[in-house]
Amino acid sequence: MQVFDALGRETSSFSVGDAIEHLLVDEAGHIWVGHFDENPAGIRRWSATGRLIWTSDDAHIPGLFDCYALNVSGTTAWACPYTDFPLVEIRPDRTDRPVRVRENRIRGAKAVAVHGDRVAFYGGYRDEQDRLAHGELTETSVEPTDVGLLTLPDGSGLGRRRVVGRGSRIYVQAEPFTEWGVFDLSS
Repeated sequence: MQVFDALGRETSSFSVGDAIEHLLVDEAGHIWVGHFDENPAGIRRWSATGRLIWTSDDAHIPGLFDCYALNVSGTTAWACPYTDFPLVEIRPDRTDRPVRVRENRIRGAKAVAVHGDRVAFYGGYRDEQDRLAHGELTETSVEPTDVGLLTLPDGSGLGRRRVVGRGSRIYVQAEPFTEWGVFDLSS
């Protein structure tokens, strides 16, 4: 990991491990890393200088073997990890309950967006690769409300793509990877 300032100068360099699926920075400058199944580290938060400041090791997240989806908004992270796919709300600075795990029946999402008590999951297995599933947050679960498909403006499927969830938005970049499309849950 290399950290650069606004002028492009390296300010620090450190290792965050391997098998990185997601790497996002929150508004406080902390670096969130979600690992895939070759690295049992799960989800970790680092300072900009390389100090490990939070890990999912003792967070009691069921079935955390692979961080399928990670979203960072403000200083909160939202994750949807394999194998149980709960929606995990992570607020390390909240001392009373830093991690909240909500049961979720939507499997295989590659990106998640959250706005208030609403959530959207993008992706899935096989014929659900372009699925956009909506849900409502309760204290203990995600209650599905609607399912559709995310398509290109001409109505065609996305094909090969990259996706990133940030706050209420899911950013999608389809091949040839020259421009980003945005789905905004707050709209």
